[in-house]
Amino acid sequence: MKTPASNKKSWKANSRLRKSIPLYLFMVMPILWYILFCYVPMFGNIIAFKDYNSFLGVFNSPWLEDPLEHFKAFLTNKGLFWDVVFKNTLLVGSVTTVITFVVPIALALLFNELRLERYRKTLQTISYMPYFVSTVAIVNIALTMLAQSDGVINNLLELLGQERIDFINQPEWFLPIYIILNLWRGAGWSTIIYTSAMTSIDPQLYESAELDGASRFDRIWHITLPGIMPTIIIMMILAIPGILSGDLDMIMLLQTPGNSSISYTMPMYIYDKGIYGSHEYSYTTAVGLFMSVLNLVLIWIANKVSSKVSETSLF
Repeated sequence: MKTPASNKKSWKANSRLRKSIPLYLFMVMPILWYILFCYVPMFGNIIAFKDYNSFLGVFNSPWLEDPLEHFKAFLTNKGLFWDVVFKNTLLVGSVTTVITFVVPIALALLFNELRLERYRKTLQTISYMPYFVSTVAIVNIALTMLAQSDGVINNLLELLGQERIDFINQPEWFLPIYIILNLWRGAGWSTIIYTSAMTSIDPQLYESAELDGASRFDRIWHITLPGIMPTIIIMMILAIPGILSGDLDMIMLLQTPGNSSISYTMPMYIYDKGIYGSHEYSYTTAVGLFMSVLNLVLIWIANKVSSKVSETSLF
């Protein structure tokens, strides 16, 4: 038999539930989106173990006699896959990930040190703006500026008495251009997370350090950076998968026959083999699945090391 106290608790629980119904309704669409576009497509990975035929469909296509046939095909491909694709992916991904991870931290520290709020907000807004511009527009702006015949950069080089450079078709210029465009588009937006983390630092720590004679660099090194270190570690763990991936849209738009020796990375390889070229759906699914598992292992290792070294981790 329910007591008056238990009835009162039940009534309060039901009342809170009714008040939260609008919030639950708001959650329905994002949850459905994740289920339909993130989890349901994962079942398509089974074609990595099948001889996939688009007319038969995913489930009706026959299974391979050797389920690991496609995996063995690229794992033993020392010519194209390992010597070109994987090597380029590792080079482009690691350099880009390190630079695009460090620069937003430095930029956030600089914003935090600006004392005039009006100028700080203006500069922050300017740095955020490229994030809302499409990749196609950003690359087209870069291609126009770097054009060998009439680009702004080459015009300046000619005025300085230098020879014009074919930036787009020379492989040694692909990586710098790719990194700069990634920074231009995303560095300002990435500072939001670090700037938000800095707001949680007690201002009295800065005041005490200033009274003790600490310089601005000392305050950054001993207060700001330790204060946002948990955020930096979490963002570092999340950035690690970028080493083995890349921005397919930007790479595709920047790639030319001249720079393909370095721009032919994993995203382009999967696109070329699976969609644009020979339509090897099962093979490229196996490649993608292998890279996803490898990324998962890297995240797990980074998380494990982080939890032991700094006691900060994702899980």
